[in-house]
Order: sequence, then C-alpha cells, then structure tokens
Amino acid sequence: MSALETVRAARGLDAYLEEVELRLAAAVGGYPGLVGEVGGSALSAGGKRLRPALAFLSSPHIDPPVAAGVAVELVHMATLVHDDLIDGAAVRRGRPSAWRQHGDHAAKSAGDFLFARAFAVLAAEGEPEAVTTLAEAALALARGEALQRLQRHDPDTTVEGYLERCALKTGKLFEAACLLAGGNGRFGLLLGVAFQIADDVLDCSGETIETGKVPGTDLRDGTPTLPLLLAAREDPEVRAALAGGSLEGALVRVAATGALDRSRDVALDYASRARACLDGAGRREELEALTRAVVERSF
Repeated sequence: MSALETVRAARGLDAYLEEVELRLAAAVGGYPGLVGEVGGSALSAGGKRLRPALAFLSSPHIDPPVAAGVAVELVHMATLVHDDLIDGAAVRRGRPSAWRQHGDHAAKSAGDFLFARAFAVLAAEGEPEAVTTLAEAALALARGEALQRLQRHDPDTTVEGYLERCALKTGKLFEAACLLAGGNGRFGLLLGVAFQIADDVLDCSGETIETGKVPGTDLRDGTPTLPLLLAAREDPEVRAALAGGSLEGALVRVAATGALDRSRDVALDYASRARACLDGAGRREELEALTRAVVERSF
C-alpha cells in the first residue's frame, strides 16, 4: 500500500471530510452578493483538503472537531485568493483566479470575507483559545508574505531566511490544524515546511502539479526558493534570472546543478523530524504515511 493509500484508508476520514465540505458550503454560501459569489467560486475550485485531513489524523478525540478542519481550510482559501492577487497569477486550479475573473477589489474583499468566516466558525464553538491559535497562524501568514516581498529578486537570501518564510507562510497553518484538533503542533509545523519545500521543487521541475500553480512561477516572480537559491550559488545565469534577468533556459540549468535533489533531501529531513514528534500518537501509521505523501506530493 502506498503512503497516499494508507492516509486515505484512515477509518472515518472520508466521513469527516464530507462533513467539512458541507460546513464549508454553509460558511461561504449563506451570504448573497459578489463577495459570497467569489468565495463560492474559491470553494468550488476544490483542493486536496490536506489541512482538514491533518486535523482529523492528529486529533486524539474519538470525534475529531469538524470546526477545526473548516476554519483552517477557510484561512487557506483566503490566502490563495489574496496570493493570486498579490502575485498577479491569472490561473488557479485550471480556472481564472478570483481577481482575473471579478477584479482586484472583489478578490481582496472575498479573501477578507473568507478570513472572517474562518474566525466566525471557531467563535461559534465558544472556545476563545482556539480563536487565539488561529489568529496567531493568520498573523504568521501575513508576516511570511511580507518577508517574501522583502526577499523578492534577492539571490543572496539565506537558506535560513527561506526556511523562516516556509514556517510562517505554510508551517504555522499546518501547526494550527494540529493544535485546533488537540494534536501535536510541532509535528504540523515541520510537516508544513517539508510540504512547502517539496512544492517549490515541483515548481522548478516543470512537472504538472495539482495546486493550480503554473510550473516556473517562482522564478518568473523572483521568489527565492530553496532549489533556486542552491542553484544560484553555482550557476551565474540562474543567479541573474532570479535577480530579474533573462529566464531563458534557467530552469534547465537549475536541474543541472543538482539543486532539485538536494532540496528534496532537505524536505525529507523535515519529514523525518516530523515523524520523530509522533511518540504516542493515536493514528501514528497514517501520520507517518502523510509525512511521506507530502514529500512525494501524491496527496
């Protein structure tokens, strides 16, 4: 059985995700007008629902909290809408992005709407600690976005600076998914960093990926990811491309430096460190499989 099959075979996961989907539709669909329409489009675009699945698998409870999965997915959806607007990305999961379809102001408002709905879902549970946890994750996302803007077109960005950005932009929401469900936040943080590194490798490899992200986006945007930074240290043409110069042939040169394999090794190390946090976890087999699936990017 593959890592993905092990994850998907987790008892009760399908029913949990079905309930999450119903609650997502209720959270977004109850508000008429353009903002609700744009939010509904973001919801109907689908996705792997990885963060809700993580909440389910990491929960020690017999009935994992559905609100946790709904809230983290709404925040994730909000960040996608805002990121596409900031980055000028025209396509998301094979469809026109929200800003391209409805305009800048509608996309910004829709992202804000999705953030608000996430907090409303948790507030309705009457657990202020949960709201605080999600608020801290949302703040980390904002800090990560600001850091990415500062690092743009900078081939001298340190690996440490890149990993900090991964933790802020991706790891902290994975951490929140675990914490909101009563699980191990450290596991989620490390898993999120592994996931992001693997995503950045795929962006450079030119493979078709299911995130809706067009391969080569990071280099075109000047976003210094691990494979680009490692390659830029060895190849002056990659360095120049990352700094805003010609992109012609740059991705091929990235691969030629071996930076993709070295970056995968870092992702595997973070996945291994995540597994080391699982002592006593109730769904250890499935969580260990998840650490492998996110690096393989089969889930």
